[in-house]
Amino acid sequence: MAPSLVHFLAGATLALFVATPLALRGHLTRRHLWIVAIGGLWGMFPDVNYATPVFQTELATLHGSRWANLFAAHHALDQPAFATRELLSTGAAVTGFVGAVACFTSASLVGEHGRRGSGSPWNHLLARALVTGYAAAVAGVVAAVGVGLVFTWAGRMETLAALWGRESAIAGWVFLLGCSLGASGVFGIVLEVLDRRWRVMSAVPGAGVGVVVAVMAWATVVAVAVPLWMRLVLDLSRPIPYFHRISLGALVVFGAMVGIVYPATRRAIDSPLAAYGH
Repeated sequence: MAPSLVHFLAGATLALFVATPLALRGHLTRRHLWIVAIGGLWGMFPDVNYATPVFQTELATLHGSRWANLFAAHHALDQPAFATRELLSTGAAVTGFVGAVACFTSASLVGEHGRRGSGSPWNHLLARALVTGYAAAVAGVVAAVGVGLVFTWAGRMETLAALWGRESAIAGWVFLLGCSLGASGVFGIVLEVLDRRWRVMSAVPGAGVGVVVAVMAWATVVAVAVPLWMRLVLDLSRPIPYFHRISLGALVVFGAMVGIVYPATRRAIDSPLAAYGH
């Protein structure tokens, strides 16, 4: 079982992330501590069966089931991949929490200046960076779920874990999420650049660009870079080029989903900011 601190920080981090768009609009001034407290307690809730004198059986059943993942991935964090690495898990949780605090604080500053009508070029730049980063993060998470379902259906999640020396499906999901967030950030920048000349910030053009970029990434990363990595680092032999059809399908799903979700999220966050002069 993961330390309670990890669950608290996971819940608080997710709560701050969800609240960031509201902070950008200036709606959560001086309420950040309550968000941390409520989010942290939400993440720890499945552990309440160890402290409460009532409903212990029902709460213990919840704690041991996948339904506990509704509370900031509580069940997943209690798996051996995390629970047996307390120091690493705690360090990752603290790092994520600090990052969420930094983003939320920056968003609060942008929102407060916007409501006062005291925007500056620096404030405008910070707002754009936050909107782009937030949209990329949302798109990355959504796309990671889609790609993860493809790999799970194909029974290849452990293969992803093997790319960084792990064996469990949980490790595969962690690896996939990290790669997805990084790739969606790059893709967001590509869309932003292309949108300066062509209107690609909508579902169909965005999905089209995403599929094209995904195929290009498959042809370079999966077909060449991954087998080289496996040969040189993991001492596993793979042909070059490596024609892995499942990963091609997964990347196409990823590109299409990011191409749809990124513009939609960006518009949803960006539109209210226009009223504040950002």
